[in-house]
This record gives sequence, C-alpha cells and structure tokens, in this order.
Amino acid sequence: MANVVSLVERLKRGDRAAFNEIYELHYLSVRFYADLMLDADDAEDVVQDVFLNLWLHREGLDDTLSIRGYLLRSVYNSALNILKKRKHANDYYSSCEKEIEEMGYDYYDPDSCDIIRRLYNEDLRADLQAAIESLPVRCREVFVLSYLQDMPSKEISRKLGISLSTVDNHIYSALKQLRDKLGGYKAGLTLLFLFLSNGGKNLF
Repeated sequence: MANVVSLVERLKRGDRAAFNEIYELHYLSVRFYADLMLDADDAEDVVQDVFLNLWLHREGLDDTLSIRGYLLRSVYNSALNILKKRKHANDYYSSCEKEIEEMGYDYYDPDSCDIIRRLYNEDLRADLQAAIESLPVRCREVFVLSYLQDMPSKEISRKLGISLSTVDNHIYSALKQLRDKLGGYKAGLTLLFLFLSNGGKNLF
C-alpha cells in the first residue's frame, strides 16, 4: 500500500513521471475493460478521457485512493452513459445495451466483474500456460510461433514445411480451444491477448 499511496501523492503534486507510471501500469487493463462494453473507437476515447480527467483532477484525490478502482469505475460510468445515449441510433450499441441488461449491470460492474478479477489474479499466468501446453503439439507450435514470437504465417509455413492454409487451420483451432479453456465467456480471448501484450510472452 505504501508504494500506491506514494504514487498518488506524487500524482497530486503534479509529478508527470508518476502519471506516466500509472498510465503504463493500468492502460491495458482499463482498455480491456472498456472493450467489454464499447466498440474499439469509443473504448479508446473513453480510456483517454478517463486518464485525462485523472490528471486534471489530481489535486482532489484521496491519498488512499485505489487508482485501479477509480479508473475502472470511471470507465464503467462513461460506457453506460454512451450506451444509453446511443442505443436507439446504433444497432451495435442497442445489442450491447440489451446484453448488459440481460446479464445485469452488476456483471460488468468493476467491483464484481469476474473477468476483471481474473485479469488481476496472480494465477492467470499458470492458467494460460497450462491452456497453451494442453494444445496438440503441432497446434501449440504454430500458436507459439505466431502469437508469442510474432512470426508471420508465411515464415511459419516455410519453417515447419506446411501450407499456409494448414498454418491458418492450426491457429484457428488453437484459438478455439484456448477460448473454451478460458471459461467460455466472450472476453476469454481478449483476456489472453491482453495478458500476452502485458508480459505474457515470457511464458515460453
């Protein structure tokens, strides 16, 4: 807690390095959370506005503030406002609003959202590694080369001596299996990609 409080105190004093540290620490998870409820453009706009407001209103922050909680709550409120304003003019947002109403607002609430809890769960690395290791050998090999080593499909094809269509089939199969193993909810793969982009590439 001492480090968190110190970071908030530095932010309140106008320390841009502290703000940058907060941004680097929380951007991916906050953006991921926004993506659960909004399309990509609006999600990014909301996230940037939330971080901007954090900076603009920094002097009024409580020293014991949970930065993560503040950011997630701000995204939640902003996303719901957008959905309510646009649901009658946009089929995508109408369907999003309907889904949220069916699931219940508490499902997406940052204080109770199971996906957010899993995102910050220390066991996530082990869960993902186990899921990847459970893939069939060639399927896992293609997935690791593609997603963990950023190798283009053509290069994978040459390296493994298989056709491009076979590479694509293995990737599709891997993603389907990983999605199933990550709980079956719609954000399972987003959770995976977020983790990989946030240091998970050290798994292998």
